Amino acid sequence: MDNEAAASGRRLSVHVKDRDGQSLRQWVHNVLEEGQTDEGVGRFVEFALIILITTNVLAVILETVPSIYGPNRAFFSGFETFTVYAFAIEYMIRLWASVEDPRIGLDKPVTGRLRFAMRPMSLIDLLSFLPYFVTLFTGGAVDLRALRILRLLRLLKIARYSQAMPAMLGVLYAERRALLGSFILLLCTVCIAGEIMHLVEGPVQPKLFGDLPSSMYWAITTLSTVGYGDETPVTMLGKLIAGVTMVVGLVLFAMPIGIISVGFVNGLHRREFSISWSMVKRQPLFEGFDVEAVSRIVDLMGATVVQDHTRIATAGQPAEKFFLIISGRARAEDDTGSWDLEAGDMIGEEALVDGSVNTRSVTARTEMRLMVLPSEDLRRLCRKYPLLEQRIRNEVAW
Repeated sequence: MDNEAAASGRRLSVHVKDRDGQSLRQWVHNVLEEGQTDEGVGRFVEFALIILITTNVLAVILETVPSIYGPNRAFFSGFETFTVYAFAIEYMIRLWASVEDPRIGLDKPVTGRLRFAMRPMSLIDLLSFLPYFVTLFTGGAVDLRALRILRLLRLLKIARYSQAMPAMLGVLYAERRALLGSFILLLCTVCIAGEIMHLVEGPVQPKLFGDLPSSMYWAITTLSTVGYGDETPVTMLGKLIAGVTMVVGLVLFAMPIGIISVGFVNGLHRREFSISWSMVKRQPLFEGFDVEAVSRIVDLMGATVVQDHTRIATAGQPAEKFFLIISGRARAEDDTGSWDLEAGDMIGEEALVDGSVNTRSVTARTEMRLMVLPSEDLRRLCRKYPLLEQRIRNEVAW
């Protein structure tokens, strides 16, 4: 019996130790990768990294100005060394905490981290400091001065903290076929316009239009309406062709702009949806509420769409929002275990109490549509409609 108790105690000790290490790694992952923490440390880290990235790119630009770089050579060199080591440490910490991402944690630690390292943003992080250390460890035997332009790519690291960049990349990927089609059409037009101008103006201006590459150069500058003026037609037929080329260019370059604009609009519609009276009425949480109550709920509730693997709530963080699942599935985890959440389930019930924190972590397993209600509005509704408060409290172990 004593041996069993001792073994049980050892297992409990190991479990607590692992849990403590897990919570630290989870916190680091939330701060660096998901931006899910509103703590002062999290905000400071994000702000410090943004400032470091922008000032580093500014330093790279100013180094090319002799009057600035000459007197301050030591400062630029020291600042470059500092930022390189800072970026390297940041990369190693991200790599260490990456297994907290469900998409990474499903694999073994080594293969999962390798998958994380092969992500585009991880490769950008790696290239931001790798050339410096290659040159350092080879004693200058490998000359990477030609790769100095990679230092300017550090500005792409700031995309982590901007919602616009992922949205832009998502639109470009979603509309890749339409954009490829418009590019092929543009390329064909360049070839055709260049060939026609070569035949018309070539005999008259052999130095400018005597070969097809030169004529194609004129075609692309004319289609883009840039018109440098270094190559211009002199015949009446050539001028007519130039006019038609300009008009066609306006249409061709407007096509990808329209494609991208429509993609952004569709993306916004996917991220937000309108909450209707009937949608609220169908939810079990609001069953039996009168028209006035449902109308008030519709006015207060917001809506959002989250992608799979998005962290919706984090245990220990302030419960500032209440979510009601309209569609999709999520995974909830706490000290007792984990379980699935589906349409009609609630997230963030703790927001009912002022100053409370989330008791569980919830991660989306599929794309989800959620009704969102700030904690203050939730408490205001519950004071007005006690039945709502009663139903929410029944879902929480207070």
